Amino acid sequence: MGNTVYRDLGAFGLPLVTPTQPEFASLVHDIQSRPGPFGSWPVDDLGNAAVLLNETGSAILSISYSWRYTTARGGVHSSHCSNLGSSSIQLDVLSGRSQVVQDIGTFILPGSKRLITERGMFGNNLDVLGQDPRPHGGGYGGTVGGGTRNATSEKIVAGELILDLAILDDGRCVGPDEYGLFESLIEDLESIRSTAEQAAKSLRDGASTGQIFEMLRPLARDRPHTAMQRRRSSFLRMFADMGIRQLINDDPPVVERWLETQAQPPRIRLQRVS
Repeated sequence: MGNTVYRDLGAFGLPLVTPTQPEFASLVHDIQSRPGPFGSWPVDDLGNAAVLLNETGSAILSISYSWRYTTARGGVHSSHCSNLGSSSIQLDVLSGRSQVVQDIGTFILPGSKRLITERGMFGNNLDVLGQDPRPHGGGYGGTVGGGTRNATSEKIVAGELILDLAILDDGRCVGPDEYGLFESLIEDLESIRSTAEQAAKSLRDGASTGQIFEMLRPLARDRPHTAMQRRRSSFLRMFADMGIRQLINDDPPVVERWLETQAQPPRIRLQRVS
């Protein structure tokens, strides 16, 4: 493959260190030397990889990036990778109900780094935490998807790695966001809030458990795998699943209190920054 073009978000404190830069090898070595939560990850050729540095001063709640390849015949193949919707902790922090956890990898903490390859994103927060503070717990927010270099038999002549959207814990959402994740996230969070508000009111007005279930059930359904829907978060289904478990395991007053918590307006104001 020809040279890879790297499009980072350095202006916002998210530079990419590439294989041609002298510090790349030492950064990769440091990442690979940190124990991973699921054992060692195999890493292939790093000729097209990059190391993402979090120099924003904030934790990265979600990161999305794209690989784009051009073939000798002029065809373009791309893949979008994102960890948006990877955990309920992420949902709680984005909605302002929880603080950022200082664990091994739910978020990318300030000063930490990640290796982005065509197979996925690798690394954890041990480079800033110094040691694993929760050796048997904590989440890990990896990215979904990978490069499509092997999706075609045609010769690849050029490639791009593009940082598409980063959501920071101070509410800033930076990047070109070519896939519209920001608007989808805002819609999902509002849908969760309004559904919870309506369900809580219905319980207060005497609705049955079955009626509340019917309010949550549409959000829990699998949706057709269209291109745009694959790029949305899984927060709607996550919220519905949690609500249904509440209905199964708890009494109506407990369910009502949980719904009221979910119905509170977000304390973090997410905003696009360009």
